[in-house]
Amino acid sequence: MKKLLFLGLLPIIALADCASLMAKYEAPEPESKTMKQIERWVNKKVKDPKDASILKECMVARAADNPNQVSVAGK
Repeated sequence: MKKLLFLGLLPIIALADCASLMAKYEAPEPESKTMKQIERWVNKKVKDPKDASILKECMVARAADNPNQVSVAGK
């Protein structure tokens, strides 16, 4: 039962972690960037490999296919 509860809370924990990392590194809004722009930004600004992989994953999920339109890659 405890495992099920933990697995149910995992996405909430991940979202909170993503928001805190975005604030920590003053990340741009991913909806206004392409996936390549986000990858370049993370590689240039984030030195901690663990933080970089988490931040890149959650930002790319919200990245725009085309920042000039209202389409999002993660949807």
